[in-house]
Amino acid sequence: MKPYYVQETSTAVELWAGYRVQFDGQERHPWQKTAKAELKEALSRVAVPNEPFAGYYDTTNPAVSDVENSLFTNMLGSLPSGVTLLRFERGTYAPPAPPVSIELVGGHLHYYRYAVGGQWTTWETDEVLARWERLPRRLPLDGSAGPIWLALRHGHADGGVNLTGVGLRPDADFGLRLVVHATRQGPRNAISVSENLVDGTISAFHEDRHSDAMFPALTRRFSLLTDEELRRALDHPAGPLFTTPAIRPFGKSVQFSPADERCIIGEVTIRPDSSERWSELSGELFTVRPR
Repeated sequence: MKPYYVQETSTAVELWAGYRVQFDGQERHPWQKTAKAELKEALSRVAVPNEPFAGYYDTTNPAVSDVENSLFTNMLGSLPSGVTLLRFERGTYAPPAPPVSIELVGGHLHYYRYAVGGQWTTWETDEVLARWERLPRRLPLDGSAGPIWLALRHGHADGGVNLTGVGLRPDADFGLRLVVHATRQGPRNAISVSENLVDGTISAFHEDRHSDAMFPALTRRFSLLTDEELRRALDHPAGPLFTTPAIRPFGKSVQFSPADERCIIGEVTIRPDSSERWSELSGELFTVRPR
């Protein structure tokens, strides 16, 4: 009995696994690398550049997991490039039965589906929580959530984030749509920047404010900012929609740990239509309901 199975159609690739597939280089089981290699080969025959690319993740494990991370960040080396419209979605803890028996190495079944032109199939938008248009990004992308967090916080300080007044329950799931108005320098692939966009956006709506204990670590993390610019960001949480902090100490710096496990549907679009020095950010957060 194998611990995984890959199935391919003309428009989609499915992967069933008996253990949640982990980030490149951090796989706990050697077969995960083989599964990724098969997934990559199958996707090379299915994916079409500049066509919408949708990922769907489900599992029998009721423990909360980050769907964007499961579908894209952990699979980065196996996924196509040139994707300018990306969608992700989490199921209802009832993945479809695999065509063959799967060895449940971790005690649960994990299901991944990637489709060209795919739409959300299980959830849909309900009420808009917040919306923003063309917020300038003043720091270069650096592989972290920081530049996006700063853009949203400063955008809110400038009146560019519209909070609708709709509340979000502490246990409620939600979704988001993000648009990157890219420059000639990029970014060009939604998959490679989705984690930082999602984490930075959600973090901006958390309850993180100025504190004497945290500020020195934040100044090291945002060394290109003046103290006044950093305080301005900390003084303007968007909402907050989440009552817990997202920024936590990490050695001599900080780490962004937002409530991304509750973001069960999302869309990331790259549009090469910015004439500014840096790319601009538009988007919305919303509650979700079953289709």
